[in-house]
Amino acid sequence: MKKPDEIIAPNDDFRSLFKTHPSPMWVYDPETLHFLIVNDAALDLYGFAPEDFSAMTVLDIRPAAERARMLKAVETRTDIEKAERWAHLKANGETFEVLTYGREVRFDGKSAILAIVQDRTEVNAARRQVTDTRSLLDSIVDNLPVGVFVKDMQEDGRYILFNEACSVIVGRATEDVLGSTDRTIFPAAQMAILREQDSRAFDAKGTITFEETIQGLDGVQRILRTAKKALPAPEGSPPRYLLGISQDVTEERAFEAKLAYMAMNDSLTGLPNRAAFAQHIELHAAAATATAPIALLYLDVDHFKHINDSKGHAAGDTLLCQVAKRLSVLAQEGDLVARLGGDEFALVLKLAEISRAERFANQLLALLSAPFELDGVNEHVSCSIGIALAPEHTEDADVLMRHADLALYAAKASGRSTYRFYEPEMRLEAERWHQLSAELRDALAKNQFELHYQPIVRLEDDGLAGFEALIRWHHPLRGLVAPTEFIPIAEETGLIVPIGEWVLREACRTAASWPGHLKIAVNLSVSQFRHTSLLSTVVAALDGSGLRPERLEIEITESVFLADVELSLPLLRALKELGIRIAIDDFGTGYSSFSYLRAFAFDKIKLDRSFVAGIESDAGSLAIIRAVVGIGSGFNATTLAEGVETKEQLKRLKQEGFGEVQGYLLGKPMPRAQAEELIYGTALKRRIAVNG
Repeated sequence: MKKPDEIIAPNDDFRSLFKTHPSPMWVYDPETLHFLIVNDAALDLYGFAPEDFSAMTVLDIRPAAERARMLKAVETRTDIEKAERWAHLKANGETFEVLTYGREVRFDGKSAILAIVQDRTEVNAARRQVTDTRSLLDSIVDNLPVGVFVKDMQEDGRYILFNEACSVIVGRATEDVLGSTDRTIFPAAQMAILREQDSRAFDAKGTITFEETIQGLDGVQRILRTAKKALPAPEGSPPRYLLGISQDVTEERAFEAKLAYMAMNDSLTGLPNRAAFAQHIELHAAAATATAPIALLYLDVDHFKHINDSKGHAAGDTLLCQVAKRLSVLAQEGDLVARLGGDEFALVLKLAEISRAERFANQLLALLSAPFELDGVNEHVSCSIGIALAPEHTEDADVLMRHADLALYAAKASGRSTYRFYEPEMRLEAERWHQLSAELRDALAKNQFELHYQPIVRLEDDGLAGFEALIRWHHPLRGLVAPTEFIPIAEETGLIVPIGEWVLREACRTAASWPGHLKIAVNLSVSQFRHTSLLSTVVAALDGSGLRPERLEIEITESVFLADVELSLPLLRALKELGIRIAIDDFGTGYSSFSYLRAFAFDKIKLDRSFVAGIESDAGSLAIIRAVVGIGSGFNATTLAEGVETKEQLKRLKQEGFGEVQGYLLGKPMPRAQAEELIYGTALKRRIAVNG
């Protein structure tokens, strides 16, 4: 199916133009066949009321014999971009012949078809009757919607026919023109142009067609499309008469210009859009030289989704418009600023020297650091920028865009609110990432994952409280791939959901065979919380393994709340109602950990390892550790310290009253068999005795 090359947006200008256009037309949905919008000319022609059309489909205006043909035409698009003859029905049941022209468009963001109708009834009647009476022919010519004129070229181009449409176009009454010549009607400059056209028409063997802008005698400027032809004379005689047909296409050209603008410009910001940007970069990347380089900057507004979610899409749109204005102010003549979609912008800079790209990026970061006023409140945002240069990095536009995108990704990975120039290592890393993501998709099916279990120890009696389940990937060629390498890929590709389901099932199945007092802790990611099947997945894992809910601990980080607190809180409460224990992980590293403790009654607080590492020398870390003990007591939550690696750390945590610990001092993550040796043997007691 041909991609629509026009966009129709139902704004006031369009509705006015569409409504009053003299040609009957409508826009309909090719899926439902319902009319989406119908103009006045169509209402007059068919006799239906507007509310009738709103409940009808395009089949309802066709006789039964034509409907199958119409369905096939819609399905195969055989009536697109060409005229087709049809029989149609009026409201009174009358059948009449029409000529329709269809075109695929975008209407209200959806694919649609614009149909333009020409009523063939009068034309057919005229053909039958034209031989009967010349007066009828004169009447038809005079009432045609296009200008028709005839000149007698043997009498200095004297007008012998000048219909009403011509009168409107020129701005002079028909009776004032008939019998006159261009010399007496038009200014000298316009008269000379018309005479030259007439001469070309007489010299040509066929019809000549041209389009021009004229100043009518009424002072109105119009765009005319005119065809002229010398009428054949009796055999042996030279042509005498010149036939001209003129159509006022002023509104049509204005409409086309508006559609062309909409096709190449962003409707929200007015900036060039992705299509315009693609044309621009294709031209300028190929033309870039060492002495006249260009820089392509890709820019994303950091955490734009938070603005949309917290203040609404209208505020988000306002922010994007303000960003667009600031970018345009900073750009120089010859630069291009485009909006590619969402919060992504692109800039193409012409460089006198390469250093301008870096200066521009710094200026851009500074300019966007100033607050934006949204609904009377100052909001601060930042941006991430990726920069690629032509011809230094490449002369190919597509490759240049990929390089800029890789640099933007690197800027985001560097903490955002910064810029990065493209480096070849970025492409190599992207290729490695792509390869790893492809292999990750097969890992589940090929049973390449396994769980390791890190022991969690109760400090009250040095007993084993349970284990934290941690995934490992045994790659057939790469060996053991660290979770830090593949979990981010799983998050970005959505594979974290099926992988997380496997972890839950495997952890519950394994723990179900252990003594009943041992718990199993499983980390859940933001992506899993966004997935609607999480609750049923947890329930299925418990039911399938027979593990009691109170033996399962779900560990989450603050990012779960940042993603969507309205979704997260009800889900956490539903999990807790099942009897599952909920722990907040990496406590103390986020901005709002304390507020989340008030919002939800966590069963466990896991203190981040960074505070444990400083317990022996950093008074601030020790103060935070004591505060967490107090918080845990106040909220009736178990406190657990991660990352215990020294005897002194273990000793101090006992002294401060922490409930549980885990870390390399007490046991690294280990395979199931080794974990079960720890459960059923004396290894843990010996380790505590030695380290305690």
